Amino acid sequence: KVGDRVSIAWFFKGCGHCEYCLTGRETLCRNVLNAGYTADGAMAEQCIVPADYAVKVPEGLDPIEATSLTCAGVTMYKALKVADIKPGQWVSIVGAGGLGNLGIQFAHNVFGAHVIAVDGNPDKLEAAKKNGAEIVINRHDGDVDKQIQEKVGGVHAAVVTAVSASAFDQAVDSLRPDGKLVAVALPQGDMKLNIAKTVLDGIIVAGSLVGTRQDLAECFQFGAEGKVHPIVKTRKLSEINDMIQELKDNKVVGRNVVDFVHNDND
Repeated sequence: KVGDRVSIAWFFKGCGHCEYCLTGRETLCRNVLNAGYTADGAMAEQCIVPADYAVKVPEGLDPIEATSLTCAGVTMYKALKVADIKPGQWVSIVGAGGLGNLGIQFAHNVFGAHVIAVDGNPDKLEAAKKNGAEIVINRHDGDVDKQIQEKVGGVHAAVVTAVSASAFDQAVDSLRPDGKLVAVALPQGDMKLNIAKTVLDGIIVAGSLVGTRQDLAECFQFGAEGKVHPIVKTRKLSEINDMIQELKDNKVVGRNVVDFVHNDND
């Protein structure tokens, strides 16, 4: 209603009547509009969105944190739902950046899982420890899959956010029997998959694409309850080129948020 604080995710609008929209899988709609891609997004002072697809931001949730939860947060929350991780199980989060560190918090604080964080950046791994990762592995220190197998006997699920085909290969090999790999990142190239091992060990490989309106509403509620806190740094619009370069250089811990309210003269 008028006066509500709302947010719009990458999922901007679906057709509303296909098999995916009608069964809670609306992000897979073949006629979907995506914010900032096939529809004007929120990188602006004002944004017009269909009311049915705007998700209410609950009281008590900081708008700066809500921005990160709308994208990275709901993406990782949905990925862990796809992973079907249970309390007490081991899950690896491969890539501990803006996506990964929220995934660590959701896995630990919401799903009750034991978490292994994998990354090549020591600063990101340090942040991962603070956010609930029990084991951190620097991918530069040897074969990640062998380390995970030696430490815990393999993980029940691996969620891959690292934009690297080799990260996917190692994640598959880090699974225990009946393990599940959930693909979030979109690297170029192919993933190696041993068909015999996949069949004999009952390995499952699944893709997870952002989240639905219901996923986002649940994600927001966990944020409002203080169970997850995005690592966020606010930046001026004039810094946008610097922000993009920092992303390319893998220097961003958490997420940058552009502040459109306060300009450089404030």
